[in-house]
Amino acid sequence: METLENLSTHTIRELTQVGRYAVGVKWGDGHESIYPLDTLRRHCPCLGCRNGIQGELPEDCRRLQQLVRLGDVSVFLAWCDGHETIYRNEQLRSLCRCAYCAGEPERPITGG
Repeated sequence: METLENLSTHTIRELTQVGRYAVGVKWGDGHESIYPLDTLRRHCPCLGCRNGIQGELPEDCRRLQQLVRLGDVSVFLAWCDGHETIYRNEQLRSLCRCAYCAGEPERPITGG
């Protein structure tokens, strides 16, 4: 059973595309994350990608066609090359590499 803290940590308040190169998430606990599209595609959790695409990605692999919240538990990304990705909120939060999440809170860019 999830605690109230985990629920707010993994609850998305706002999901937006940031320009042409990133996705922004405002989490229920006040934390804000920016995910470069390249990172989201490289860490795609589907069976075909298995969280580890190496090498150069073609442009269409790094461009979004659609970004949608799927209820309160996951996010759907449709890529311009036809690939589709679903991130559970926990998976997405674990990819945050801001200073706070990377263990360098003395150099914050977003809140804790």
